[in-house]
Amino acid sequence: MKEESKRPRLIFLDNLKVFFAILVIFTHVRVTYGGEGWWYYISTFNESNPVDTFTIIFFYMTAGIAGIFQASLLGIFFLMGSYFTPKSYDRKGVLAFWKERLIRLGIPILLYVFLINPIIFYLLSAGGIQPWSSYPRLQSSFLEYFLSNFQSLENFIDFATVYTITWFLVVLLIFTAIYTIWRRITKIDSIQRRIPKELPIPKFIYLLLLAIGLGFLAFLVRLNFTIIDRPLGLPLAYIFQYFMMFCVGIIAYRYGWFEKMTRRHVKVWVITIFVVVMLFFTYFFVTGGAESDFSVYFGGPHFNALIFAVVDNIASMGMIFVLIKIFYAKFNKQGKILQNLADSSFHMYLIHPFVVIPLSLGIAFIPISPIIKLLIVLTLSVILCYLISHFILQKIHLNRHKRVTQDS
Repeated sequence: MKEESKRPRLIFLDNLKVFFAILVIFTHVRVTYGGEGWWYYISTFNESNPVDTFTIIFFYMTAGIAGIFQASLLGIFFLMGSYFTPKSYDRKGVLAFWKERLIRLGIPILLYVFLINPIIFYLLSAGGIQPWSSYPRLQSSFLEYFLSNFQSLENFIDFATVYTITWFLVVLLIFTAIYTIWRRITKIDSIQRRIPKELPIPKFIYLLLLAIGLGFLAFLVRLNFTIIDRPLGLPLAYIFQYFMMFCVGIIAYRYGWFEKMTRRHVKVWVITIFVVVMLFFTYFFVTGGAESDFSVYFGGPHFNALIFAVVDNIASMGMIFVLIKIFYAKFNKQGKILQNLADSSFHMYLIHPFVVIPLSLGIAFIPISPIIKLLIVLTLSVILCYLISHFILQKIHLNRHKRVTQDS
């Protein structure tokens, strides 16, 4: 316990929570107007907005960059979610630990799956929004639609695995269950003695080889499950990257890796990510560019799918050092605004569909550039999500958890 008290307060993890909330909102607004990915409302199905060459290139580039950094940026938040897991587990014990996890993560999942999603889908269908207005089971009354999801096992599985924005929480619970099993296994003396007391950050070449190896492993998974497939509602194409990040968070906590990261770690990975990404985009444009068949990068027995899998795993590994060290060095402090945003970030994440969808529909009739609409909806969504969370949800005591710098 004495060693724990000597650790510097990691306020930067609170600030990363803010970054996460804004990143999620940006991603879904980008999908709204760019059309690459899943979201409740896609403007290209429902609006006639002026589109020029610059707009097309803009959304191609943002979709490409988002594709490369999806695993790495979201993986950082699995790392962040696991960082204080050992401390929480040690302090609370397994039963209290899981009670807190199921309340904090399980309740939002159940609410979204069995209540919020059906209501949103039905309202969009009733409003004539594509593709929902074309789904046969959404054409009857809400009660009939809701009950139809329980009329067969196939319907129920489809219904119960539409996690939408809560897939992150589902995967986090699965990884936490694996961690719990690991903790029970490590109680065995013969195994406990093999766990090193000190573990330095591995050398760059070993981490690079690990990232490449994980890329090949991801490619094998993507032979059957592409990056746009969600079997049982889960992103299996990215599951190894996310699990790696979760494990790194636990290891980083146990061995103090955040405090040991140096500028050299950041420099070498910045160069690596830049070179790899530039080589990828050069290859992309040389082999077809905007006229390419994007699906060959998503998965299947394609060389391009292998390249993409290796690139996003290298980016995922590098972002551990780049993003964590930058926030640790530059954003390990807070003013009142950042503190309020950090305290509101989890609720901002949970409620943003209720803000993004109405705002998108509210300006759907205006025939302006999708880029302008993206900027308008993103700005207003971040502001409104914060205001609702800070001045309403926290006031009715929905936000009782401690801050991430103290516990998780």
